[in-house]
Amino acid sequence: MRRRSLAAFTLIEILVVIAIIGALIAMLLPAMEKSREKAYQAKCAANLHQIGEALSIYANENHGNYPRTVYVKGAAPTQGTNPSAPDPFGAGGPLPNDVTAALFLLMRTERIPPEIFTCPYTDERTYAPDSSVNIIGRSNFTDYRNNLGYSFANPYPDAHASDAGYRLTSQLKPAFPVAADMNPGTGDSANSRNHEGRGQNVLYADGHVQWESTPLVGIQHNGSPDNIYTNKNGAMIGSPVDATDTILLPTER
Repeated sequence: MRRRSLAAFTLIEILVVIAIIGALIAMLLPAMEKSREKAYQAKCAANLHQIGEALSIYANENHGNYPRTVYVKGAAPTQGTNPSAPDPFGAGGPLPNDVTAALFLLMRTERIPPEIFTCPYTDERTYAPDSSVNIIGRSNFTDYRNNLGYSFANPYPDAHASDAGYRLTSQLKPAFPVAADMNPGTGDSANSRNHEGRGQNVLYADGHVQWESTPLVGIQHNGSPDNIYTNKNGAMIGSPVDATDTILLPTER
């Protein structure tokens, strides 16, 4: 009785199978990448939402005011100064008008976990929670470029903006952008690099967070939307110009 020979794949059949598998992988990878980025966007939005809730609580505890440390009207904004100082308002503390110190004060007073201030990892930006052992005994982020993934509306207006009615309080217009993914510091209407330039999550004064594909989402003036990453004069680091002007700081650069 003759034995039947076992069937075997030919080289062409193997190559066809490999080609099909490769095509399936090529189709799946973009979908997986898009799904991953959507998850990062959602986690980032959740972080900003929690920051918004903390701002609301802080304002209720401080006569409607949002956090800020030492304020000198007319002094230029600073960022990341004197992190090891135990007293954010005392000698040796953050320099006047330090925007990152204002956010650190929010974290310190409202006991927010440091990871809330870091945007999830993407292929372009990597943040790590502040590893300081004693957050209560400090006044600023150890390295804000590494520990802070978000920018905050400048709480230190110069005299002109103050006279024009700028106040960073809980009484802001609902559409006023309060915080967003980190300002790229380019001044050219570029998106934050947190999400590889595709857009940014923006926290508005009414507490809602929205994904925006452009930074031109501030309160409109003369029919044009405000760039949230510069003031109305185009300055990348400076004071707001008036009560409807958003300039989110710090900048990445």
